[in-house]
Amino acid sequence: MDRLTQLQDAIDKLALLFVSSLDHLTKNASLVPLNPNVPVVNTAHGMPPEQLNNSVQELALDISRQAKELETLIDNLPGIAQSPEDQTHDLELLAQQNADATEEYEAAVSEARELLQDITFALRGIAEDQSHS
Repeated sequence: MDRLTQLQDAIDKLALLFVSSLDHLTKNASLVPLNPNVPVVNTAHGMPPEQLNNSVQELALDISRQAKELETLIDNLPGIAQSPEDQTHDLELLAQQNADATEEYEAAVSEARELLQDITFALRGIAEDQSHS
């Protein structure tokens, strides 16, 4: 798996952890009155406070681990420690290497076509000589 795919997967996983954590808290936290004049009528909602606290700690640990993994992936991206000028220079160098490789490829293809033409000509000559004998 390439580095960008790993990075995208890590970002997706972190986003999923955030959403899952919010969903868990929404479904399992006890209801709290926003206005003292309006009491909470459904007291059976939510997990026991100790159990909820444990699950929140687990979720926070999962998020922090995933964030650390994401940070490590970003720090290991090629060129991340280089200045923009150095990155531009590296890209220009790669572009030149690509152009050189393209020239070599085109020269090899041209040579192969010439050789094919020479072989075809030689085979025709052999075929003509054999047909005359």
